[in-house]
Amino acid sequence: MLEPEKERIDYGQLLSCPEGYKLDIAIGTTYSLDLDALVGISLALGLGASTDSDLMGSEICILEALELTAENVALFCEGGQIHTPNNHSSLYILLEKMVYQVITRKTKGMSHYPSFHPKFWLLRFVSEKNGSSFYRLAIMSRNLTFDQSWDVTFSMEGIRAPGRSDKNVPVSDLINYLLESLPENQSTEEKRRKIKTVLKDLPYVDFKLDCREFTDFEFIPLGIKRSSGGRYNIKDAQYSLFNKRADELLVITPFLSKGVVRDLNENTGGDRTKNILITRTESLSELSAEDCGNFSLYTLRDQVIDGESIISDEDSNISKHDIHAKLYMIRKGSRSELYLGSMNASHSAVNGNIEFMIRLISQRRYLDLDKMKAALFTTDAGDSPFTEAELTFCDEPGNSPQLDKYIKELCRCSHHATAERSGDNYSLTVVFDELPELHEGIEMEISPLLLNRKATIANRVVFDNIELKKLSAFYSITVTSYEDSVSRVLKISTEGIPEDREKKIISDIINDKSSFYRYIAFLLGENYVSSYMDAENIVLEEKQNGSEIKKPVMLPPIYELMLKKAYTSPERLKAIGRLIDSVADKNVIPEFEELYNTFKKAVKLK
Repeated sequence: MLEPEKERIDYGQLLSCPEGYKLDIAIGTTYSLDLDALVGISLALGLGASTDSDLMGSEICILEALELTAENVALFCEGGQIHTPNNHSSLYILLEKMVYQVITRKTKGMSHYPSFHPKFWLLRFVSEKNGSSFYRLAIMSRNLTFDQSWDVTFSMEGIRAPGRSDKNVPVSDLINYLLESLPENQSTEEKRRKIKTVLKDLPYVDFKLDCREFTDFEFIPLGIKRSSGGRYNIKDAQYSLFNKRADELLVITPFLSKGVVRDLNENTGGDRTKNILITRTESLSELSAEDCGNFSLYTLRDQVIDGESIISDEDSNISKHDIHAKLYMIRKGSRSELYLGSMNASHSAVNGNIEFMIRLISQRRYLDLDKMKAALFTTDAGDSPFTEAELTFCDEPGNSPQLDKYIKELCRCSHHATAERSGDNYSLTVVFDELPELHEGIEMEISPLLLNRKATIANRVVFDNIELKKLSAFYSITVTSYEDSVSRVLKISTEGIPEDREKKIISDIINDKSSFYRYIAFLLGENYVSSYMDAENIVLEEKQNGSEIKKPVMLPPIYELMLKKAYTSPERLKAIGRLIDSVADKNVIPEFEELYNTFKKAVKLK
């Protein structure tokens, strides 16, 4: 973020498992969620591939990535903020094990529900060689979506140390808060056990800054209870942002509120050259001159918002984007502090939302306004991505309904669903004990995510004649007014879904010898990316009924490859076993199943 030309970070690379290690547990949070983006993260965590890898186009690769990560990822998001995907895939069913909605309750001083808004990951990796582990923690401003806006992130790693410290208590408090949204049932038992192991470790994990610019750090969750009593609040006296008159102040925020900006403005001197506020053009209409008189105001230039022509020469895939980073730099004397994370300079963020920030301590010789401006405002081309802005005013907002609020209310209505066998297919009943009160002109519909069949929301909604592979706990909710519509995905607890549903999905993908042997070649390769490419090119000329057809080759050294994997990557062999168990048509794998069973006996594979 601070050097946009050089420091582009791929979300998947930030989380990917290092060579020689495997993921044990990943705990993540996001406000909004794109299911395809979560698939990309699974590729990074499970296969070590980038989120834009060619593997995203292979159902076989996606299937294996989701199989590897489903039990090891717990992703918490705001209830009602899962985006409806453009293309519905039955593989989304495997994401159900990863996604958990957080439903907040109204708090004192807020007229609406606070948002669950942190962007945070804590990952535990275990060595395949000796079982040692280390942790990676990432604090960011980006949601798990494909939004191309400018964001900021900070990551650090740590190992368990002999001595106990209170440094990570705020992280533990956040994870304990998240556990309240993790259902207590058999499907989450192992995941809950791993998370509790993380909680036992955290008092002893020593996270390292690994840079000379920062000398210390502090984790700051907002909107949740402290284990020591009270609640975390960024306005507490221990934090400087709202409590120490600054010599210099830099604020980067896409969204803001008058009162919060005025508080920051009053916490600075009157020299506008020493204070900068960077925001979105439309957000400036929230402010008056007295709210921000001590700040110089900047927005992204139109050329940057409409594309990346001044940042990148690769303009073949330009997409519109804007500021989304949340960053605050405050300097008093020789001491500088940098706050970054998910908190906007808005009333809701500061006074009620669930957020996560980190405070980094530095010195003026490393961090002050001049150095930040040099990093942010200068490109190799000599242009600045920012332009100085003036306050703008817009007409009073209209009275068009905020459709999102109806989905928020629906999330908070007691609901459940039941699947029942009906002939060869299933019927699905969705029950809402209560419903939001809809204003005139508002309609709300529901549909199982994988079924293109909508029904008006009611206390009891029934969908008949659903194939097994289209049963899901994900449901699409659409709210429509005279002028607009909003669609989101809800995860609704659904009883009665058969345990063999996932096997049906796998069998539909691995439905012939060609796809089966490609999967085997993929699993037995040196690494997932190269073995995917090799598997796609494996064919054999074979005569059948007097004509030559192309068939996938069963590699001659397959036994030797399996033997090697038994000692270097035994989990790959277990994946082969899962595959054999899941393929419904045993005519697809007769020769290989016999070979595999012989191999299991030879190496005593459980």
